[in-house]
Amino acid sequence: MKFTTMSRTWKQLCLLFAFLSTTAHGNNSSCSSSEFTYEQIDKQLQAMKNCFETISITWTSYQNANIFNQLQTLTDIIQKQLNEELRRLLPANCPAPDVPEDGGLLCISVKNKVYCKPMCNAGYDFSFIRRSRLFEECSSATQDKWTTQFIGGNRLAICDKSRIAVSGAPSAYFPEGQDCQNIKSDEQLMGNITKIFQSELVMAGITQSLESSSLLCG
Repeated sequence: MKFTTMSRTWKQLCLLFAFLSTTAHGNNSSCSSSEFTYEQIDKQLQAMKNCFETISITWTSYQNANIFNQLQTLTDIIQKQLNEELRRLLPANCPAPDVPEDGGLLCISVKNKVYCKPMCNAGYDFSFIRRSRLFEECSSATQDKWTTQFIGGNRLAICDKSRIAVSGAPSAYFPEGQDCQNIKSDEQLMGNITKIFQSELVMAGITQSLESSSLLCG
């Protein structure tokens, strides 16, 4: 795992711990939704994120590792929910696509078909030219396999470090300062990129109503 990825993951896990440390009610805490609402969790994380990294510096390496392991379990729980979200999106016989690191896949399901649009974070570009290739498909029409520029497998795109972004269409890049995870956590921004993708599908002759959509981040 890249150091930058580990650092980002560590910060996210520390924020989760900060919330838990301020909301725990002892061993008899009930796990009711009224005690642990999304709004409460989000508010606590926002309040604690500026100071928790400083607190963790005072711990030993063993203590940091112990907290990290426990928080990784919480992350696995969230990842399980994301995997289930993807499973519901895909047609029955289509395999899960490989999500590019330093980017993501914006996927839309339409009548037993799923279309995924590879996107790169700012500062990255596609390894192959795909300016006119906005999305890939998996359906019975493709023998339940992903269309892809790669030979075999479920990899749809690779995002390589680059100072310029020229290989993809302008809409295939996340804005500067807003990577895949930032976009996924903002309902309005998600709506914006989904509408753009829908319009691109219509331009390609795919006019059926959207059934579901999801942004998968690497």
